[in-house]
Amino acid sequence: MRTYFFLLLLSTLVSFGLTQWLARLATARGWTRNENGDSTGVPRLGGVSVFATALLMMVLLILWDNQVAARVKAELPLALGLAGAAGAVFLIGLYDDLHGARPWQKLAVQGAAALGLYFTGFRVEVVTNPFTHSATHLGWMSLPLTLLWLLAISNAFNLIDGLDGLAAGVGLFATVTLFLLAMLQAKSFVAAITVALAGALFGFLPHNFNPARIYLGDSGSLTIGLVLAALAIDSSQKGPVLLTVAIPLMIFGLPLLDVSVTTARRFLSGQPLFHRDEEHLHHRLQKIGMTPRASVLLLYGLAALFALASLLLVNYKGATAPLIALLCGILAWIVVRQMQYAEFAELDSHVRTEWHSQRRVLRNQILLRKSTDELRATSSVEDAWGVAQRILEALEFTAATCEIHGRSALQWKASTIETTAQSWTLTIPLAHEGRGIGTLRLTRPMYHEPLLFRVSP
Repeated sequence: MRTYFFLLLLSTLVSFGLTQWLARLATARGWTRNENGDSTGVPRLGGVSVFATALLMMVLLILWDNQVAARVKAELPLALGLAGAAGAVFLIGLYDDLHGARPWQKLAVQGAAALGLYFTGFRVEVVTNPFTHSATHLGWMSLPLTLLWLLAISNAFNLIDGLDGLAAGVGLFATVTLFLLAMLQAKSFVAAITVALAGALFGFLPHNFNPARIYLGDSGSLTIGLVLAALAIDSSQKGPVLLTVAIPLMIFGLPLLDVSVTTARRFLSGQPLFHRDEEHLHHRLQKIGMTPRASVLLLYGLAALFALASLLLVNYKGATAPLIALLCGILAWIVVRQMQYAEFAELDSHVRTEWHSQRRVLRNQILLRKSTDELRATSSVEDAWGVAQRILEALEFTAATCEIHGRSALQWKASTIETTAQSWTLTIPLAHEGRGIGTLRLTRPMYHEPLLFRVSP
């Protein structure tokens, strides 16, 4: 335990000093790039200090001669594979922070890094059922699920890096949680890396918290997400079966919640899934009146609750695990509801309307279908108008006028529905054999119940 404490303390001090020096150097040399591509603003090179500190701590640990170092050396191929993949993602992120990279370039490097991690040994091979405790081997599905997991978590951390201190703080919660789980499993490899990364993030945060003097940047957020996702795989797939599929999901609950909400919003509104917008969770908190600092603290609290839930799941008994997962899901839904997203408000309204009105909608559609046959059987305009009146009465229109060229207008007014001055009118052109023969105007109260039928029929 003293080795871990020393690593945490040393990495914190190194990261704090290195970040402070780097922030001053980047500002003085103009190594900054804002969203418009100009070399002004706050430097986005915080990932350099975090990555360099964590890498330096691992090198020092390998050079040590104690039990922890010996256990880490025993898994040196995993460590080298992780360092190589993280280094590749770090470099493409650094290039993006300084010059700007295209999304497909970053995704290609991330994909190659994730593939390298898979063949190194970081694989999602087994999923444990939280109800029966039985293990399911994924077989050929292991490769796509591993790649999906690594890419999703890496980019999820990048997406939440929109407020001072948010991504680094959430990363710190996830890192500490993984460290505690690794200690419960006696996995020195994961514990050593997470404690070094935790110290690097802890030393970086004072410079990144609002008002930030340096940002984490893509070099930091993408790399941290990838490393933590890989370590979560290593913890959940090897050693005693302590982790179910729910625990890694809980550890990264906040980033995954943001990704899920963003994907659902864009799908509902018909926007491209990779479209950039200002509607992430941290953006919405500010739009509903919270300050940036208060928004970050609130999201820290949510991340801490997810982390606590993941730790509780380790020692679940019986139905406790599903109950904890259900409570976290309810909490997430309550938080999203408070964000006042237009997409989810409309979805909720639509579902409520459909739930309460489906029988009436079905009844009206059946009426329209049957009335079509009645209209075909009529032999005069007057008979057809009589059928139409019964349809309009059932569909709760208040008035109708049918004008056919060469004939006097046919009028109808509902006797059972109170008319108001505020109404809307639907005008339908009537045609026969390709030429217009008149119009049909339908009137309905403005504030009456919504239409419980499809207008086209």
